[in-house]
Amino acid sequence: MHPDRIRSHGPVGLKRCSACGEEKRAADFYVSGGRLSSYCKDCQRQASRLAYRHRRQDPATRARMRSVDRLRKRQERARLAQLDPDRERRAGRARRAAARRLIAAHEPEYLSLLQQELAAQRGGWDA
Repeated sequence: MHPDRIRSHGPVGLKRCSACGEEKRAADFYVSGGRLSSYCKDCQRQASRLAYRHRRQDPATRARMRSVDRLRKRQERARLAQLDPDRERRAGRARRAAARRLIAAHEPEYLSLLQQELAAQRGGWDA
């Protein structure tokens, strides 16, 4: 039989979402642990968005999440500093170089903003 005559019977590569009940392509699902997730990407995003909003409404939960995030970031910075002690210095040099390139590319706007800032520091907005 020629390849152009082969037909597949039934929906190949389709999966039903547990949340919306629609049959979608496998590419419309996230892969977790080597298997397709139960929810399609759209439903998973919506569920994650709602859970995020719900967590952010409670002040105590929000404060706890912030402290956990700060600790995690502090630990990650310390870990990276041990792996590469020169990393922060290089990053600072790269930021300064990028700022210089940005100023050079938009010098008139930069000078105008600088004049406004100096005028504001002197107590007035007249440039």
